[in-house]
Amino acid sequence: MRRFWLEVRYLFTIQILEERGWLAGTIFFTTVFPLLLVFGLGLIGSGQTKEGLTYIITGSTISSLTFVGITMVGQSLGWMKDRGDFLYYASLPISKSSLIVAVMASKLVLQLPGIIAALVGGTLMYDLHFKPNPVVIIILPLTALALSGLGAAIGLLSPSYQLVNIFSQVAGITVMFAAPVMIPWESLPRVLQWFGWLLPPSYAADALRRAVLGINDTRLMMDLLVLTTCALVSIIGVTRGLRWRLR
Repeated sequence: MRRFWLEVRYLFTIQILEERGWLAGTIFFTTVFPLLLVFGLGLIGSGQTKEGLTYIITGSTISSLTFVGITMVGQSLGWMKDRGDFLYYASLPISKSSLIVAVMASKLVLQLPGIIAALVGGTLMYDLHFKPNPVVIIILPLTALALSGLGAAIGLLSPSYQLVNIFSQVAGITVMFAAPVMIPWESLPRVLQWFGWLLPPSYAADALRRAVLGINDTRLMMDLLVLTTCALVSIIGVTRGLRWRLR
């Protein structure tokens, strides 16, 4: 385990350093977009009620994590494959799982200002009273990891980086709107109700809402269990499917 975390720390540093050229722009975009989403949706429809605002604020956070797990991870691995970087990583004494965790963690750190902005800014903007809950710290990485398998599959299986961009963005938007993230489950069409609960963001959104409202019940534990299972399946699947010399 100690060796694994040393590998993750080293690879995480590499990923962050590769982003340094456009780090300020990335942080600005990832911070402003969730705030605009919370502000805009909060002015219409159910956003004018406390329950609606809770769905919008937590939903914006889960949307950012969906973007991390699918779009950013997919594009990052697709870019590595396109440049032939896996040849370099194959020469290092590292495991494939540490590379996947490091990529996801670096993207999560870049998205973290937007996640904090959506949660804190949204509560201040609409005078809501969310309760600090350490469970939130667990939900964030679990959600990104649970979706990283789909993002990695897109990045590794797409024949070109241009298609990786298209497929990852389409997949991210589809998953986000097919799951009951922004609106209650019962408000979705019947088909999306059943399809939505097959997707990790549904459990992530439910867990985050319960966490910030201080509802530490069995349902929250079940949501965390599902997210943990999906995260493990994603890591194992990507580790088995990743080929170091894939170009």
